[in-house]
Amino acid sequence: MRPSVTPRRSLTPADFLDELRKRGVRRVRCVRFRNNRSTVWSLTQRGTVLNVHIAFRAATRAVLDAFAVLAKEGGVRSPASRRAAEKVSEWPELGRAIESARRRHHRDQAKNGTTTHCCATTGQREYLRAVYDYFNHTRFDGVLPPDIPVRLSRRMRSALGHMLPGIGRDGRRYVVEIALNVDLMLPGNGAERTDTLLHEMAHAADWLESGSQGHGNSWREWARRVGCRPDTLYDRPVRFRKRRRDPVERVPPLPPALRGRRNGKRRHGQSQPKAPAVRHA
Repeated sequence: MRPSVTPRRSLTPADFLDELRKRGVRRVRCVRFRNNRSTVWSLTQRGTVLNVHIAFRAATRAVLDAFAVLAKEGGVRSPASRRAAEKVSEWPELGRAIESARRRHHRDQAKNGTTTHCCATTGQREYLRAVYDYFNHTRFDGVLPPDIPVRLSRRMRSALGHMLPGIGRDGRRYVVEIALNVDLMLPGNGAERTDTLLHEMAHAADWLESGSQGHGNSWREWARRVGCRPDTLYDRPVRFRKRRRDPVERVPPLPPALRGRRNGKRRHGQSQPKAPAVRHA
């Protein structure tokens, strides 16, 4: 057995596994650090491999305690593991590391003259733009820029979406993009698609208005204001493709208030809808 490791130090995968062992975790056989822009943690190979963001090399004792709960239960399966998952996701160092990775990725793209891949079809892009504009006016009072890119990603696995913040050369804040998991376009994911888009738009509003990131009090206030769940985790079942290489070309039906005006033009005399109700597909 290795000597006790001070959690504030930079942990190796073996050190991290030892810390879990001390907390009674037996099922996990391997810990892997991942350097990515969205995934926080995952259990694979029937719960024997724990994949965690590389930021957790500096995990505190409280965060390690939370991971032990998740590893013992094999995921989020109870109120206790849900609280543990929230503690892990809300750890401040994680948010800073993920945002740093996203900014670095964006700078590399700008330097190389490339853009982030969007797998959306033309119809899906029109749908996303129409729903974004609708929510911006009915729930956000039009405070968001109308031209924030909204794209679909087929690379997300456990994540349902993200908002990428940016700072221009003049020091002004802006939103690089909002991205949604393409699986949200599948039948039966209407409630999840709506909630995720509102969730990421709330991040955009929070960033632009106050410069805040993460799921702090200011974001939670936006979430409550616009009607999405003020949580960092989504425990409702989400339908995913059976084979990740399969394309998703479905275009969900528009909210009733938007049908017949997909080009963003209102009929003469038609007032702006005030009720933000959406029928979930």
